[in-house]
Parts: sequence; structure tokens; C-alpha cells
Amino acid sequence: MTFLQPFMFWGALAIVIPVFIHFWHQKKGKELDWAAMQWLIDKSQQQSRGFRLDNLPLLIVRCLLVLLLVFLMTQPVLEWFKKAEHSERIHLVDPSVYLSDHYRFELEEALKNGEKVYWINDSREEIKDLSSVNNQQNSGVRYLQDVVNKVGKPGATLDIYLLNNQKIFDQPKIYIPGDYTIHTAIDSSQSYIHNYLDLGNDRKLFVDNGKLHTSDAKSGNLPKLASYPAHSGELKILIDYKDKAERQTVQAALGALGAVYSLPFKIDEVADARKKYDWILTDQKIEKIIPDALYVLSGKGARCLSVDLPNVAVLADSLRIQTSEMVNSGQLPEYLGELLTKHFGLGDSNGILSNQQINSFFVRAKPLDGNVEGNLRPWFLINFLILLILERWMALKKTIQKSYV
Repeated sequence: MTFLQPFMFWGALAIVIPVFIHFWHQKKGKELDWAAMQWLIDKSQQQSRGFRLDNLPLLIVRCLLVLLLVFLMTQPVLEWFKKAEHSERIHLVDPSVYLSDHYRFELEEALKNGEKVYWINDSREEIKDLSSVNNQQNSGVRYLQDVVNKVGKPGATLDIYLLNNQKIFDQPKIYIPGDYTIHTAIDSSQSYIHNYLDLGNDRKLFVDNGKLHTSDAKSGNLPKLASYPAHSGELKILIDYKDKAERQTVQAALGALGAVYSLPFKIDEVADARKKYDWILTDQKIEKIIPDALYVLSGKGARCLSVDLPNVAVLADSLRIQTSEMVNSGQLPEYLGELLTKHFGLGDSNGILSNQQINSFFVRAKPLDGNVEGNLRPWFLINFLILLILERWMALKKTIQKSYV
């Protein structure tokens, strides 16, 4: 059993409240003599000696009420019934001849083991033979969410086979209950034109197979490049941060990115009105946005921006270890590389996506059938109401008895 709000267990300390109230009400009061006092002394002394045992059940019920209320607030999730409900693997395959040939061994092994294999199409056809592929040129992605909803089972693991190209991003995000693995393949029979940056000295930066590459003309085996580069020469960068720690963090990230891909960065920390910058990273308010420049705004600078522009990346937090999870996890250089790739269109013309882009397309959702928490809470609530009624009845009975003594 797990708890969605475990910190609410601190509320269990409230159990001292009913205990304190019981001790307070049994404090001995001031005795007043009256005419018939001699007939009631023994009874009152017997009731007021030490802890009143007749109140103990009421105290226990009130303590249980407090504990049950705290237990409800922690939102318990019972997972016992989810174990081994469905331990099977289900394979969903984009109807492409190239894809089925690329993963033929894996799919044939799945069929031999009796695992379910389906084409991703409108009919959700179960595959008995790989020769039934109709090669719909990746149109199956449109039906992926529908197929997942229809054939997915609680506890089952999905293996999804897709062609890696830009058409994946034409669809909304896919929500998958439970575990899944994405398998992609790049159709090498298609000739893509790669945009690139001319870094000088015959070095070029381009995206191939979803990854950034730096190469030169002498190395050979280059992909088909565009006739003209998206940018040539040095990349002029302005780093304008008031916070020294944030400026150093961004400098370190750009230094790592430049070292890995041999990028010719020319970095200024003070704006020069005579220069036209290719990349501006700042936490300051920007008065005028240059269409050709790439902007990264963080902290206060991001909050000052009122419009959404394609060449402006907005980060709500400051780029410091204390405030940014991206910096703390070491993902800032990779993020800046993604921005650079997108800004200069290095990944648009070839249509190949990186692993990070593909993974962002899928979202793991909690299985509806596997969440028993919705079935448990009504029972806990019913028990709480029963205890509450019992506590009121015992308290009322105790009050009536006292009035007649």
C-alpha cells in the first residue's frame, strides 16, 4: 500500500486532543456540602478516583476517529490487486514494410511466444503473419491512441514500433497506461536533405539519425547537405545576467556545448550596439526582439515578455542550481543544443527526431483499472461515519447518565 499524501501522517499527533479533553473533564472539582451529601459521598468518590474506566471506550473511539481521518487525508492506494493481473507483452507495429523488415526477428519471436501483435491502423488488426503489412506510409500514427485504448490491458507492457520522422509531431501526445518501450527505425531508402551550419575550416554541423554531428568534407560519408548553410562562421552570443552565479552557469553550459561540437562561439558579457548577435541569453527585459536572433529569457526577463514568439525560449526559473531542475540535473547544455538545432532548422528538412523529442511525444498515464484508491476511500468514509455515530451515541448516553446520578 502506498500513500499519495504521506506528509499528512503528521496529523496523527492530533490524537492527543481527545486524550487531553478526557483528562481535563475528570479533574476533581470543589466539594460543596448539602443536606443529602452523606448518601452520595461513596458514589462520587468511587467515580472520581483515578482514571474513569467507564470513559475508556469513548476515548478509544475518539482516538480511532482522529486516526481514520488522518488515514483518509493521506489518500492510500492499495496495489495488492494489481500484481500479475496481466503480465503479457503487446506489440503495436506501424504498417510499414521497412519497419516490419527492420524488426522482423523481434516480431517473429513475439509471434512464436504467443504474444499479441497488432498493426496500428483503423481496424486494429491482429498480426498472424508479417506478410500482411499494407505499407500505409506511417499513416498508422493517427490511430495509435485509439489502438492503445482498445488493446491495452492493466499491467501489460506495450512495445511500440514506429518510423522515425517528423510526421510523429503532427499528432497530439499519446497517453499510455503502464510500462512501454518505443522502438524506432529510420528508412534509409529515403534521401533527405540536411540543413547545416558552416563552422569554417570545412567543418559542418548537421543532424543525422536524430543526433548532432560535426564533420568536415575530407571525412567522407556525409549525408546529402543543402546547397547553402543556414549560418556561416562564428556564432555571436550575448550573455547578459545580473546574477553572477547564473551568468557562470550559462557560460559553463555553452562551454560544454561548444567543446563537444567544436562550435565557434564568440561570447560578450556586455552588449555592443554595433554587433548583430545570433544568440542572446538574459534575465533582463528585452525592449526589441530581433527576428533572426535566438533568445533565452529566464527569471524576471521571462515574466516581462507578453507575447509568444518562435525565436524566444522562456524559462520561468532562474538558471541556477538552487532554482532550476534543468541545471541541477546537468541537462542545460543538451537543452541549449536542442534550441540551436530548432532555431536554424537543422532537424526540419530531414524529418529525423532525437530520442528526447520522441520520448516527449509519449506520456505515461496511471491505469484506471489499477487504481484501487477510488474503491477504498468510500469504505474508509463509511467506517468513519459509523465511528462518528457511535461516538455521539456514547457521549450522549454518558451525559444522560450523569444528569440522573
